[in-house]
Amino acid sequence: MPNVTSAEKFQLKIDSIAPGGDGVGRLADGRAVFVPYAAAGDGVEALLTEEHKTYARAKILRIVEAGPARVTPPCPVAGRCGGCAWQHIDYKAQAEAKAGFIRESLRRIGGFAEPPVTGVLAAADPLGYRNKGQVPVSLAPDGSLRMGYYREGSHDVVALPDEGCRLLAPAVDQALLYVRAQLPGLGLQPYDQKSGEGTLRHVMVRANSAGQAMAVLVTRTPMTVAQNAKAAAWLGQAGIVSVQNNLQAKTGNVILGTETLLLAGEANLLESMDGLKFRLSATSFFQVNTAQATALVGVLKGIRPWAAGEHVLELYCGVGTLSLPLGKLGLRLRGVENHAAAVEDARANAILNAIQGVSFTVAEALRAFDGLPPDFKPQVLLMDPPRKGMDPGIFKALEKHPVPEIVYVSCDPPSLSRDLKQLAAMGWTLKRTQGVDLFPQTPHVESVSWLVRA
Repeated sequence: MPNVTSAEKFQLKIDSIAPGGDGVGRLADGRAVFVPYAAAGDGVEALLTEEHKTYARAKILRIVEAGPARVTPPCPVAGRCGGCAWQHIDYKAQAEAKAGFIRESLRRIGGFAEPPVTGVLAAADPLGYRNKGQVPVSLAPDGSLRMGYYREGSHDVVALPDEGCRLLAPAVDQALLYVRAQLPGLGLQPYDQKSGEGTLRHVMVRANSAGQAMAVLVTRTPMTVAQNAKAAAWLGQAGIVSVQNNLQAKTGNVILGTETLLLAGEANLLESMDGLKFRLSATSFFQVNTAQATALVGVLKGIRPWAAGEHVLELYCGVGTLSLPLGKLGLRLRGVENHAAAVEDARANAILNAIQGVSFTVAEALRAFDGLPPDFKPQVLLMDPPRKGMDPGIFKALEKHPVPEIVYVSCDPPSLSRDLKQLAAMGWTLKRTQGVDLFPQTPHVESVSWLVRA
């Protein structure tokens, strides 16, 4: 095809899907063109939106010929809402693409010539899986409240469809739509990031597999006594068993603050996973896909031959989602987490499930080796770091404390690959990586890797 300018329409064949989720085609000069909402095999009419020396970006004007992986999105706002980007791609093709992301990332970034990736464990149900919804609130042009997800790359809120979000679990959708209908009666003004005015920032609903929902209003300042009373009256409606007010006064993109006020009902939800019960507070981290989190635990249990009595040090332990299932195997496990509320939940969860041999400490991950009991000698380091990967200080700690084995749970193939490359240079060998799809309809993928020190 000829080279084109940003003002020209052009025809483009989509050859593959990039790790970020965009379709990829080629210009005549060899530059890659990244196209959102494209599917492998599509023939599209496109328009350039960005040009760079080595690549370009474009948007689809129309689909000339649909590729074999393209399907009709089930959501009426797909392509406008930034909540998910892959509803137009067949789910089997999604899982295959994610396995490719992991392999190619380990090869290109990690330097592993033949990455030992055993594929991606797909979800049985790729819709209606999210057990938590966090949606911003804004003013619509007519002055009414608009609640939904941000349009991709903006702070413009795309309103939730009347039938709800296709990715949210039914109990979350039900409670979220109920709260949307009740919000005007509270008299809260949406927070405006530019002016700093307004109070209501987000609405969060978390639900368990029993259909019980926790409704949380995230506000810049505390609500009034009258507003609290009106919100508290939601208890018992639409499956709501807890109503809370989280305070977030800081600017920026952090959704939840550190202070949460209970307005009515229970302070926590109980969730069941892998035969265990978990206590979840409003701000605690818990995997949003309970079914696939259970599958992830199964992969974790099978990634290596765990033995009763082994000493395991876990970083970023959260509420014990990974610790407690392993604790059932008779391991001696010590978890470290810097979120105090999550550690409180983890300790309560251990008691709730009568699991012995596990303990949890509030500390930064890079300080995990400090102050270990003299009789605790880590044989396995288990970690589930944030998207950016391991803190550099952890590598320094591992130089002093070279544990025999590492089990690394990752939510980002590039950061995983960078970290594994450094660990390989320090003496660990990558034995196996297994992908798990916790986030269908998005390009995100989780994985579990096992490394052994030579």
